[in-house]
Amino acid sequence: MRAAWSGALVLVAACDAASPALGRDAALQVLGAQWRPGPEPESASGPTVDDVGLLRATFRRDGDGQRIVGTLAPSATAVWIGLEGDIGGWIVTAGPPGVDAPTQPAFAVEAAVTAAAAPGPHRLRFMAIDGAGQPGRVRGELIVAEDEPAPAGELVVSLVWDGAADLDLHVVAPDGGEAWSGDPNTWEPPPPGTPVDPNAWRAGGLLTRDGNAGCRRDPRPREDVVWSVPPPSGRYVVRVDARAMCGAPVAYYYVTVRRGEQIAAAAAGVATPDDTLLPHGAGAGVTVADVELP
Repeated sequence: MRAAWSGALVLVAACDAASPALGRDAALQVLGAQWRPGPEPESASGPTVDDVGLLRATFRRDGDGQRIVGTLAPSATAVWIGLEGDIGGWIVTAGPPGVDAPTQPAFAVEAAVTAAAAPGPHRLRFMAIDGAGQPGRVRGELIVAEDEPAPAGELVVSLVWDGAADLDLHVVAPDGGEAWSGDPNTWEPPPPGTPVDPNAWRAGGLLTRDGNAGCRRDPRPREDVVWSVPPPSGRYVVRVDARAMCGAPVAYYYVTVRRGEQIAAAAAGVATPDDTLLPHGAGAGVTVADVELP
C-alpha cells in the first residue's frame, strides 16, 4: 500500500489511478485535484495536517462547492482529501506558505458534495504526504450534507428524515425547558400572578413546525427548534421520539446542532416500529445528542 502511494505521488499526473475523470461517481468532488480510487492511505509517521478552514460546515448535495484551505507540516508535498466511506479520495499538491504560516506549505481547493452522499453528518478526512509518499496522521472535520438549508438563528437544532413516519424532535435547554410538538417553546412562563414581559417568550427555543403530524406526509419532513436571540450557556439534550411509523418499516434520520455556521453536534439514527411502543409526550424519545455550549 505505501509503495503504491509513493509511486502515485512522484508521478501523480501520469498515473491512470490518479486521473480526475475517474472520480465522477465520488460523493466528494474536488476541483482540479487528482483522483485516487480506493481507501485512504494507512496513517503513518509522515507529516501532519496542522490546520483546516471551512467557510461553513454544511454542504448542499449537488449544490455549489465551497473553498477549503489548510496548512501542512513543513515536509509535506501534498494532501489527500476524502469523505469517510467514499470510493476514493483526491490528491492536492501543496502550495507555497501563506503569510500567517510562512514556514508551512498550504493548500486551497474548491470542494462539493454530490447526491451520492447520504443526507446527514459525514467526516471529511485530510492526510498530509511527504515527497517519499509517507502519509501522516489523519485529520477529520465534521460536515453535514443537506438538501435544504436550516432556518436562520443564533442556535438551531434540526431533525431531518425521509418517509412517512411521524417523528418528534425534543430539545431540552439548560434551564430544563423542553420544546416539542406538545409545548413548542423551551421558555417556561412564571407562576400565575407574576408580571410577565410580553417579549419574554422570545428568549426560548421555538419549534417552527411539526413534521408529518398525524401521518400527514410533508414533501421534506423536518423539525427545527430555533433560538432567535443568543441562547443560554449550558447543557442541551436532543431526543427523537417515534410517535408513529405511518406504514413505514423504518425511518432514517439525522440531527444537527448549529451555532451560526458551525456544527456543534450531529448524529444519525433509525427509528423502527419498536420505538413507537415507548412513552410519548414531554421527556420522551431516544437521546441522540448531549452537548455543552458556552
